[in-house]
Amino acid sequence: MRSKEGVKQAVLQEISARQEQLLAVAEKLWQQPETGYREVRSAAYAAEILQTLGLEVRTGLALTGFRADWDSGRPGPTVAVLGEMDALLLPSHPAADPQTGAVHACGHHAHLTTMLGVAMGLLGAVKGEELSGRVAFVGTPAEEGIELDYRLGLLRSGKIQAIMGKAALIREGVFSDIDIALMNHVGEYPFCVADFNGTIKKKIIFRGRSCHASTPHKGINALNAVNLALHAVALLRESYGNDDRIRMHGIISHGGDAVNIVPDHVTLEYQLRADTLPKLRSLNARFDRAMVHCALALDAQVEITSLPTAMPLRNDDELARMFAAAVAEVVPGTEVQVKQSFNPGCTDMGDLSQIMPVLHGGVPGAGAWHSIDFAIHDPGLAIIANAQVLALMLVELLYGDASCGRAVAAGKSSCLPLADYLAQVDSLGEVVHSEDCKRL
Repeated sequence: MRSKEGVKQAVLQEISARQEQLLAVAEKLWQQPETGYREVRSAAYAAEILQTLGLEVRTGLALTGFRADWDSGRPGPTVAVLGEMDALLLPSHPAADPQTGAVHACGHHAHLTTMLGVAMGLLGAVKGEELSGRVAFVGTPAEEGIELDYRLGLLRSGKIQAIMGKAALIREGVFSDIDIALMNHVGEYPFCVADFNGTIKKKIIFRGRSCHASTPHKGINALNAVNLALHAVALLRESYGNDDRIRMHGIISHGGDAVNIVPDHVTLEYQLRADTLPKLRSLNARFDRAMVHCALALDAQVEITSLPTAMPLRNDDELARMFAAAVAEVVPGTEVQVKQSFNPGCTDMGDLSQIMPVLHGGVPGAGAWHSIDFAIHDPGLAIIANAQVLALMLVELLYGDASCGRAVAAGKSSCLPLADYLAQVDSLGEVVHSEDCKRL
């Protein structure tokens, strides 16, 4: 049997040999962006590639997700390598789809390509007796928390079980036999590991009474109530002035229908972020109180639908160390920033981190997320080196009798049991009406 270093070198060489193919895959995915729970073409294309590698692919998971397993035939932990698939809506981006406005302005096409590169490296270079355990290649939909009405429709019709893709896959049992989960996110940063906030999304409908705008006293202006509520939220931020991990931001998604009619309903979409579940609960309650009492102050009504979206992300320390070691092998001399900073954004990888050890690393080679300037400017880092880093981590975890992987997987015992995770998430989701003001 080859040494661990011999296996690693074989995997690195296999991925390097596939560079041209992988960059072509990334370009195809870039050219066909699809938003969350619509990634039909992307998922089918990735599944076809995995099938050509000899893997059996389960499709239709959380609507558009998929999973394909490689089994060493020897007992050991199961490690998931994830590939995000969904695009953003950014019509002003020069590469945006002219019909849908979708564009991969967060690099998820590179994430899916990277996962495929890991599969190519593993299946092309590794013999079963060299590793123990299994590797699950999971295509995950809907990481971006957008198109809320569309997702609410899917949720209410029973087609999905959560707003975000990884949370939906958890609820479908896709991760029930997984011990460790790995993925890296491309960006404009150096190689790094950082923890993230959790988040709750909210759909808020203010209701008044319409009338002719020249006689506003005959109606109840829902937009005025919203104006007051937005001021309340702005002032509420001051009370969190010493906590730089709290975020509250939103949009008016419907502000009225005609300028000469007092609007009788106005809709907001808001997002609350914090780095712990207790903070999220407190922030959620204070925000709802502000909305409700501002509505009542102007005789309007309000309905607030809260949707727990992504839980706080905590990267496993040992996996973070292994990530840094793998980067040092792939890109010698590169500095890796391990938990030297905190990311105030959110990712549904946080949900997985609540129930198992995970690594959500940062890889350079791309532009600023969610901007019209986003592009993969160094695919050698963002895709090829990215795949090599994850592949080396797999070898490290599963080589021989997978003693390293077993030790990391043991950390699952200190994570939340699935039932507790579900209960905590569900406690953050509710519908509040202004009639409930007495309890607020």
